[in-house]
Amino acid sequence: MKVLIELANVSDISAGLVLRRKEAQSKNEAVKSYQLITLKSFEDDGYISIENLEDYHSTELLDERYISKQHDVLIRLSNPYTAIHITSELEGLVIPSLFAIVRSDKNEIDPGYLSFILNSDSIKQSYFKNSMGITIPVITMQTIRETRVPLPPLEKQRLISKINELMIKEKRLHQQLTLEKEIFNKELTKRIINGGKKNAK
Repeated sequence: MKVLIELANVSDISAGLVLRRKEAQSKNEAVKSYQLITLKSFEDDGYISIENLEDYHSTELLDERYISKQHDVLIRLSNPYTAIHITSELEGLVIPSLFAIVRSDKNEIDPGYLSFILNSDSIKQSYFKNSMGITIPVITMQTIRETRVPLPPLEKQRLISKINELMIKEKRLHQQLTLEKEIFNKELTKRIINGGKKNAK
């Protein structure tokens, strides 16, 4: 029999930082600069694109609850409600209020497994049905807290987490290969039009 448990029973769930409250309006006001997670950096395939992070200048040292830590799971509050597991390479980033922060009890639920489950079609469809707002429908913290997830033994969770990690890596490599192929094809087209290597610019 499948065991289901509400996320609030195995995790601490909170919202990210409302940026305008701490944002410096000038360099003189800035006490510390951070890198900021943005919607653009939050890839639908389940990873954070480092090149799309932004600088954020704060008027004070930010509370640690708004700073990404290894094993956090971040959930985008607007469609497509992507969940991303934070690895050690992604520690120290500012998490804005566009995302929910899930810090789970690792003795109960593996964060990598949790991100895999939260990215399932069934969870995303339930989030879409429970979203609020006309222009940009978003899900509430309460909706996330009440999310029911299956809880298999930890050993199985960790195995699923590793498989999910490999699938994400494969997607990233495929995207990188596609991009490089497009660049190559554009360069090849340019050389053909310009009459070969010697006349290419």
